[in-house]
Amino acid sequence: KVFLQNAEISMDDLIPKLQAVAQARGGTEARVYVRGDKKVDYGSMMKVMGQLSAAGFHRVALVTEFEQGSKAK
Repeated sequence: KVFLQNAEISMDDLIPKLQAVAQARGGTEARVYVRGDKKVDYGSMMKVMGQLSAAGFHRVALVTEFEQGSKAK
């Protein structure tokens, strides 16, 4: 599943909707944060990131979360 903010959208709608949001917030130079849960496979994340890059979004960051009890190394 793909979400833009908290709303589920189709992969086909991701780029057009993100471009509309970005246009209101400074264009494709705005930072885009990509987050995936533990179940998402690497290929799916790379597909999303590839589409973002092809659409001109070059300030893309991955969001990670530490598990409870884990320590950053």
